[in-house]
Amino acid sequence: MKRVGSQPAKIQKKYRVEDDGKDPIQVYCRIRPVQSNLESSCIKVVSDTELQIYCSPDDRGISREGQFSYKKIFTEYESQDVVFQNMGLPLIEQLLTGKSSLIFAYGISGSGKSYTMTGNQEDGGIVGRCFDVIFNSIQNYQAGRFTFKPDKLNGFDVHSMEDVLFYKSEEFKNNVKNPSKTSKKKDGDADRIPFNYKVTDIEQDVAYSVFVSYVEIYHNYVYDLLEDVSDGEIRRNSKIIREDANGNMYVHGVNEQEVSNAVDAFEWLRKGQLRKRTAPTFLNMDSSRSHTVFTIRVVQAPLDTDGISIIQDKKYTVVSQLSLVDLAGSERAGKAKTTGQRLHEAGEINKSLSNLKQCLKILYENQSSSNLRNIAEKIPYRTSRLTHLFKSFFEGSGSIRMLICVNPMSEYTELLPVLQFGEMSGSVQVKRTTPLRMDIGLTPGRRKVIDTQSINRIPCVIEEDARFPQDNKMNYESKENCFGSYFNLGPPLPELEIDDLLDDEKRKELVAALDQRIKKKDELREILINQSNAIRSQIVFLESNYAGAKQEINSLQILRDQDTNKVKQYQNKSFLLENEMASLKRKLEFMDSENKRLKSDLNAKDNMLNQVSVDKDLLKQKYNTKIVKKQEQLSREFKDKWKVQENEFEAKLQDKKRKLRHIKNIVESTENIPGHFSRRIVKRTLSDESLNKIEPVVNNDKPSDLKQNEPSQATLRYLRSRRSKSCDPHERWIEHKPPAPIPLQTIMQPKLKKRKSVTKLTDAKTVSNNGASKYCLLTQGSDEQGVPEAKLYKADIIQTMGGGAQVVFNDVETLKQDSPLGGSPVKNRIQAYNNEVKAHRGGQDVQEKCYGIQGAFTPSSRK
Repeated sequence: MKRVGSQPAKIQKKYRVEDDGKDPIQVYCRIRPVQSNLESSCIKVVSDTELQIYCSPDDRGISREGQFSYKKIFTEYESQDVVFQNMGLPLIEQLLTGKSSLIFAYGISGSGKSYTMTGNQEDGGIVGRCFDVIFNSIQNYQAGRFTFKPDKLNGFDVHSMEDVLFYKSEEFKNNVKNPSKTSKKKDGDADRIPFNYKVTDIEQDVAYSVFVSYVEIYHNYVYDLLEDVSDGEIRRNSKIIREDANGNMYVHGVNEQEVSNAVDAFEWLRKGQLRKRTAPTFLNMDSSRSHTVFTIRVVQAPLDTDGISIIQDKKYTVVSQLSLVDLAGSERAGKAKTTGQRLHEAGEINKSLSNLKQCLKILYENQSSSNLRNIAEKIPYRTSRLTHLFKSFFEGSGSIRMLICVNPMSEYTELLPVLQFGEMSGSVQVKRTTPLRMDIGLTPGRRKVIDTQSINRIPCVIEEDARFPQDNKMNYESKENCFGSYFNLGPPLPELEIDDLLDDEKRKELVAALDQRIKKKDELREILINQSNAIRSQIVFLESNYAGAKQEINSLQILRDQDTNKVKQYQNKSFLLENEMASLKRKLEFMDSENKRLKSDLNAKDNMLNQVSVDKDLLKQKYNTKIVKKQEQLSREFKDKWKVQENEFEAKLQDKKRKLRHIKNIVESTENIPGHFSRRIVKRTLSDESLNKIEPVVNNDKPSDLKQNEPSQATLRYLRSRRSKSCDPHERWIEHKPPAPIPLQTIMQPKLKKRKSVTKLTDAKTVSNNGASKYCLLTQGSDEQGVPEAKLYKADIIQTMGGGAQVVFNDVETLKQDSPLGGSPVKNRIQAYNNEVKAHRGGQDVQEKCYGIQGAFTPSSRK
């Protein structure tokens, strides 16, 4: 047995989160009833947990079908009561034990979601039946009004009896000033059929209070449907979603109304539904244009040791909530025939539902065993207010149930994504939260152990006037007995008649009785005077104490007003800071999204640059290969051309040698010609490849005959030396000569008009970057006989593809003196022959004829 004391023992945690334990989202499916005169539906219920959909064959004769399984399937013949007992009733039991829950109603437009959640007067939905069960269960354990009050931070403060009386007086004053705002029971509430069921297994040593709130999410903004506005006014300020100290998401600044019975709860529900945004469409005459969330919060606090008052320590308070979400139906614009604002609303609804699907899909993929990624994908809760508000539920702060509503007359393409989403949601695992009974070390059942016989018993805060009627009756009877004993004036008077007055004995008895009564009356008068004096002194004492207490109360009220002003100032500052923090959060989210976008762009740019670099390297490699192949090809072609030119030069050299030999033979033959022949004609046969010898012909005919034969005779030209190639004025030369050359004493001197002279060749740019096309290397030495000679090695400079140059030697010229003491024998013989021929031909030089045979320029062409 636990010890009873004024100080509570160590408190255990209110919740225990089992990391290893997870429960799936329980998904139910409800089929809307259809009229019998309509065509057959495309849905077939296979069992209590499985259904099948199919579509008729198309033009090609192809039909499609699908089978889905859920926790339970409610057919069109099952009532609202069956749906609530399977879905809502277990959540009410969890709610009263301190565990939070969430219910989603999902489906296309016109599938019966709103009817399932709210119902009507005759047949209530899940929300109304929740009211009935909650208040039926806690009707004997409810706390007084204003005992708990929201602290605007998703928690509740516990007030004392004085504060409760103060708030009640303030409410009474407001109701007197504004009688129109007082809650009145509507006539329609009398027609509502209550749901007679209650939960018996609840904690009895706890005081309960119920608070309700009603919000809608319209165009991704949160609006309070219970905000204090005039009837018919729709314009409201949007609310922000915040996170409390325990990590739970809530709507900041929302109105939470305390309700003490199901009638009050229905009244607030009706007010919220009147302000909810609805509009007619082709599919539904009262289509919801926003998501609505009706939240029921149950606040629990334990009683003290005496079982009378509530422990006012806030840490002992347990708050649990049940959120009932009626999602707006997804719809197609073509089928619903929405335009303008309705089309924009449908787009926002479909967008938020798509984000809900995406969040659950990512949750499923992160929990799936096929997910091989090291880091789980981030879930985009903040993309939509709907998922942001219920983020804590998805992360394990309570159980989740989903109701898939389907219309069997919908098309196959509309039903398929809804049923697929419901089946996928049933595979998502949510952390299991196990509520614990609050054990603060006090004796259980202390509410029942109350001194019902105490006369001066002060009623408990949680007691109402109608409670303990037997105790009140007993107290009244005891008071009657007490007063009867106090006001007894003596023995009863004897029963006498008129005739008995003449009897002396009876008259004496009456006189004695009257004397006793007179004495008793005097005693009672004295007692009354003493008691009145005592009461007066007590009243004086109480008045003096009252005056002092009043002054103390006034001073405390002044202090309280000062504290209230400070609290208001702090609240205003807190509100401003919260707004600033919200704006900074929005800026931070924007900067995060912008940072992610820039990072993605940067990654794309880096990938593009890497790709360009790879392409550049491949292109460079490709062109390098082509350049190498082209160089090899050009080198082969150059070698082939060089070989062909070399062969041509060799053939020309051999031809020149033959011609020189032939000239030599001519010169030798002219030395043997007799002097008495005055006219000699040397014939030349050009058709002979070996240049036939010139035979002297003696002609004894007349001069006229000679003139006739002149055209057929060959004419000898003057023989002259070949002109050097270095005299070409259009060539630019690089002359490479020794640092100290010896002066040449030869007759022929090398003359290079456009040249650049160098003595040392160490850099290839000297050859390639000067625009020169010819190269000449001068060497000096002596031949075998010791005669000084100079050699000119001449070459062509060919520019290469790589920016360099190739030097190809193609000619060698030798300069030397054959006979320093006299002229050349060959030239002397040529000159003698030319003079002799000139004498016979009238001054024509034989050298011209030799040049004619050689094929060089005529003397007239040389300067």
